[in-house]
Amino acid sequence: ELARAVAVELLPLARERGIDFGLDTPESPLPCEGDAALLQQALLNIAHNAIQHGRAQGVVTLRARADAAGHRLQVEDDGAGLPAEVLTRMGERFVKGRDSRGSGLGLAIARSVMENHGGHLTVERTHPEGGARVTLWWPR
Repeated sequence: ELARAVAVELLPLARERGIDFGLDTPESPLPCEGDAALLQQALLNIAHNAIQHGRAQGVVTLRARADAAGHRLQVEDDGAGLPAEVLTRMGERFVKGRDSRGSGLGLAIARSVMENHGGHLTVERTHPEGGARVTLWWPR
């Protein structure tokens, strides 16, 4: 439900940028514990970043999964990616890519939400040329 709510909220922005915006969730619900409003804000921040800073006409996929260890919300894009020195610092306050028009706080807020849930935020490239996958993970 949380992932769908974020997807519905961001769909107009994705359409405006010509983004192929997908939602990859299991058919059955994934019940979890946590502050729904904060988790939704964290996911909204990373999905908005992917749409806003990914390539126009690109692909952004929002994914929700769970296993015995915990819960995972991911946003993956096929954009140009970030330089390695920035990639390793994403989630720190005011760290952002050079072409970013944002404040550099969205991922820091998401990281803080994950830490408050006993989890973490990770950012990684999806292929050598670029693309990014941001994962929000917290334990069961």
